[in-house]
Amino acid sequence: MNPDLLHLLDAPAQAGSPFASMLMPIAMVAIVFYFFVYRPQQKDEATRKELISSLQRGDKVITNSGIHGKLHEAKGETLVLEISPGAYLTVDRDAVKGKVGDPAPTDGKAAEGKK
Repeated sequence: MNPDLLHLLDAPAQAGSPFASMLMPIAMVAIVFYFFVYRPQQKDEATRKELISSLQRGDKVITNSGIHGKLHEAKGETLVLEISPGAYLTVDRDAVKGKVGDPAPTDGKAAEGKK
């Protein structure tokens, strides 16, 4: 009998189950998704929550919809913004995107390139 033929007959027994061969790529995609999408998003959200909780009267803020205003009053889960002298707008705390004038958060690579 031809030795090459015996090698071909023995190959499927060594391959293992198809589930095990598909498990590795799925696990790799999950790991990449965690480190490049989920984890950075959690860090950004924690930073944003800290910023919102530290807002004080007089801080200039921008909302998610692009409205600029000065914090006039904080009432629980709502904020009263003065958008022009004598004009006030009540918004939800979660509608605040950030403080005006604060530098945008950057990663280390972008900061090194500016030096």
